[in-house]
Amino acid sequence: MKTHELKLDIKYFDDVKSGKKNFEIRKNDRDFQVGDILELKAWEKDSFVFWRTTSSENHEDYWQTCLKEKADTIKVKVIDIILPKAWWSILNKFGINNGPVMTKSSFMFSPKEVLTVLEGYFSTDRLPDDYVILGIEVVE
Repeated sequence: MKTHELKLDIKYFDDVKSGKKNFEIRKNDRDFQVGDILELKAWEKDSFVFWRTTSSENHEDYWQTCLKEKADTIKVKVIDIILPKAWWSILNKFGINNGPVMTKSSFMFSPKEVLTVLEGYFSTDRLPDDYVILGIEVVE
C-alpha cells in the first residue's frame, strides 16, 4: 500500500469530501493499487488553496491560496480500479442512463457522472489508454 499526494480541483473538492463523487480519473503513472491512500489537496488554477470564512458579519466564504502543506486535504482509499477496456465494457453493457453500476468488487458508481468528468476534462467519452477510474472512499 502506497500513499499518493495529488492535486484535486476545487470544482470537485466538496463532492469528494462528502462522498457524493466516489471516483477519480487519474493518469496511471503511479501504478495505483487497491488499498492505496490518496491525499487529495485542494487546487485552483495554479495554486494550492484552503477554504476560508472571513467573519460572521459578512458571511463571505472563499478559497485562499496557500503553501502545499496548508492546503485543504482529503484522504481517500482506493477501493477499485477500472481500466479503459473495462470502462468500455460497462458503457456497452449498461449505457449511461440506467443508474448506478456495481463492479465485481462491489464498488458502485454512476457511468453518467464519470462521463461528465471525462467530457469536461478530455472533451470525449473515451477513457485515455494511460488513465484509470479509481473507485474511492473517504477515510479519516
